[in-house]
Amino acid sequence: MKRSYKVLHIDTQQTWRGGEAQVFLLCRGLKSLGHESFVATQPDAALAAALREISVPSIQFPMRGEFDLKAAFRIFDISRRRGIDIIHAHDSHGHALAWLATMRIPEIPVVVTRRVDFPVGGNLLSLLKYKSSRVFLIAISKGVKKVLKDGGVPEDRIEVVFSGVDPERFKGDCDGTEFRKKHHVKKDEIIIGNVGALTDHKGQIYLIDAAPDVLKRFPGARFFIIGKGELMPVLKERIRELGLGEKITLTGFVKEIEEALSAMDLFVLSSHLEGLCTSLLDAMLMKVPIVATKAGGIPDAVTHGENGILVEPKNPDALANGIIRLLEDREMQEQFTTAGYEKVMKTFIADKMVEGTARYYEKVLKHIKNSEGEKT
Repeated sequence: MKRSYKVLHIDTQQTWRGGEAQVFLLCRGLKSLGHESFVATQPDAALAAALREISVPSIQFPMRGEFDLKAAFRIFDISRRRGIDIIHAHDSHGHALAWLATMRIPEIPVVVTRRVDFPVGGNLLSLLKYKSSRVFLIAISKGVKKVLKDGGVPEDRIEVVFSGVDPERFKGDCDGTEFRKKHHVKKDEIIIGNVGALTDHKGQIYLIDAAPDVLKRFPGARFFIIGKGELMPVLKERIRELGLGEKITLTGFVKEIEEALSAMDLFVLSSHLEGLCTSLLDAMLMKVPIVATKAGGIPDAVTHGENGILVEPKNPDALANGIIRLLEDREMQEQFTTAGYEKVMKTFIADKMVEGTARYYEKVLKHIKNSEGEKT
């Protein structure tokens, strides 16, 4: 019988994004398996509030970057006093803090979930924290694993555990009517949607640049870009330059995302860097046809011609052609939505993510135990 263990999770983000949703699902799942989780968060972080709903304790204290020695000591102290078996960092700053904290307690391994396919940094801190023998990596896609390997991380310290979505999340009765009503969408208008933080790597600028060609073929199309972020002013200016203010709406954050997804006729993911993207998985779960780029881990979820159309990133013409092609073929849309839903249910549900993570914990702890045995 596998033993239960105590895990200290570290998430240094203040707001709620896909990574925080994954931490929430993981802690909920580990609890159901009999394991105990504690989560270090920023004071009043969105994740801390969510964890209260499932009675998972959050330990809130400021974490001010990778070199915050006070925060690292706090992690060390928590780990020692609470008998933590494993530390799981869920972002880059958390990775550095956990690595610093365990210098004096090397018997506690650090697992780091890598969610982005950005190249591994070449500075000294990155080299130290990624190549440390007490740090083990979870890549959320094969694309992320490749980036880690290219960055010099030994393959035997990388495990692929796909992100997962909750299949029960969208069981409510929603059909997109409220979203269409709120945004004054006419019955004969087509909704093309994008969900993600408004950051450079999400590539919404390329979707905006693709819109004029799509509108030539489908003048009744409407584009909705859902999310918030630092590029909001840049995207607004580009929309103004193209004269598309009536055709492209930047909604900001949408809480009831299932209502928005159910209103969409097409979901477009325009990223040029992407670990995997749980918004993409949500759209597939909601049976929305997919056009996406070939970036990062996206091909792990979308197979071109089988459950979606994949195009080259940073290419508005290719993006427009993919959108037009799928909108023109209703039979293809139905094929893709059925295959996409089946793919998510088979590979990308939260339970599989939890089980895969728990198995990796066991593997890591066994490795540490064997290593300590070799030293004695």
